[in-house]
Amino acid sequence: MQTKLLSLGLLATAGTTLAQTPPYFEPSTDVNLPATFDANTTSPDFFTVGGVFSINATQEEPQLYVTTNATYVTHTNGSQPPTFIILMVDPDAPSPQNTSFSQILHWLQPGVRLSRSVEPTPGPNNTALVSMLSEADTDTPAIAPYIPPAPPSVAPHRYIIMLFRQPGDADGDFELPDGFEQYKGGEERTGFDAEEFVKAAGLGEPLAATYFLVGKETSGNGSATYEGDDAAAGIGGNTTVPASATASASASAAGASGSAGASATASGGAAAASETSGAERVVGVAALSAVAAGFVALVL
Repeated sequence: MQTKLLSLGLLATAGTTLAQTPPYFEPSTDVNLPATFDANTTSPDFFTVGGVFSINATQEEPQLYVTTNATYVTHTNGSQPPTFIILMVDPDAPSPQNTSFSQILHWLQPGVRLSRSVEPTPGPNNTALVSMLSEADTDTPAIAPYIPPAPPSVAPHRYIIMLFRQPGDADGDFELPDGFEQYKGGEERTGFDAEEFVKAAGLGEPLAATYFLVGKETSGNGSATYEGDDAAAGIGGNTTVPASATASASASAAGASGSAGASATASGGAAAASETSGAERVVGVAALSAVAAGFVALVL
């Protein structure tokens, strides 16, 4: 199968043009997490969001960066540097059309800090970047070490990388929340739920994110995005809308409609009350006028 690609910079549009996570995926963010599989650390080639790779190109864990002026890079406890958590999942296993094994937990690394490099790395759009310490450089062992993509389907899978601020004491160990203990050590990888995990762990919204695509027969270095229609909804030529997204939109619309109806009812009630009050005032004024007229007649 010939992989269909779009030119660099073109992204799937499904109402989430600025999102750095795939369409219809939660948790989401519009803040980019620069990432590369390029071993050149001086001036690496960063892959585009949604870029397509071959399996071989993603065997080593990617190097992640943050912009030097990002607000979440600042220290929170005096001189104590911030600590982060890296989370990477595949929501398309065993295929985008059959997600019965999803999500696959590919990487869960707490205790991540920024490198102490004095010289920033040049990034996309003339940004200055600082790298995150790799798994080999951090003192904190991975909860689930990085495993590279190995999709069994020709249709490419989405591999989503998210960065979170680690809660609690920066020097403290990150504990898996209840219901996720089976993922410690990486022996279990299937059936992961990123959205529920983030809620249970109290991680909040992702600070930044990115994603890439890999299929059984794809080729590429992440510089171009996918054009085929066999990937997940909202990717490439697949313009379908998931039932879950439709249901969510319907629920939101119903809620908005209900609020509008309640508002209209309240407004109607207020108007009716106002009209009643006005009528009562008219009757009251007429009665007073009649009394006054009678009083005048008696005086005269």
